[in-house]
Amino acid sequence: MATFKTVGISIKATPFAEADKLVTLFTREHGKIKVIAKGARRIPSRLAGRVEPFSYGEYFIVKGRNLHILSQATLFETFQFVRENEHMLLSAFHLLKLIHAGTVEGQANPELFDLLVHSLARFKKNVAPARIAKDFERDFLVLEGVYQEDGDSTLMMSEHLGKDIRSW
Repeated sequence: MATFKTVGISIKATPFAEADKLVTLFTREHGKIKVIAKGARRIPSRLAGRVEPFSYGEYFIVKGRNLHILSQATLFETFQFVRENEHMLLSAFHLLKLIHAGTVEGQANPELFDLLVHSLARFKKNVAPARIAKDFERDFLVLEGVYQEDGDSTLMMSEHLGKDIRSW
């Protein structure tokens, strides 16, 4: 079976089968991909904490017919400080939801990946979480080529994604 390594951020993890997780990674080289983390829901799992949302690291993946299988993960950053602060967590999840809704599986977007990493790192610098979210929305729209200087970024983002994000 073919394998590959990639640097990515876990943007979503959901239960799958009895003890597995279906993890959505946003990677620099491959864009958004879904992988199965076998046994990640078991108590003594070596992958459990490495696939939770915000986990930033290097992932070793085995290509499958329908879904890829996550074999190993080495974390660079967990962004634990974000998880421990309610205001940061809400804004950071907003970024992940925008990435999830605004990207297509398998389509690489290194600039957007770098923007996400940079935006998550800004939480450490005591920047207001709402400011980080607004800046991310604006920069996302600029990268997509649909930003308008005099418009409301939330409305532009909703129009671009085809979903009303005001309730997020």
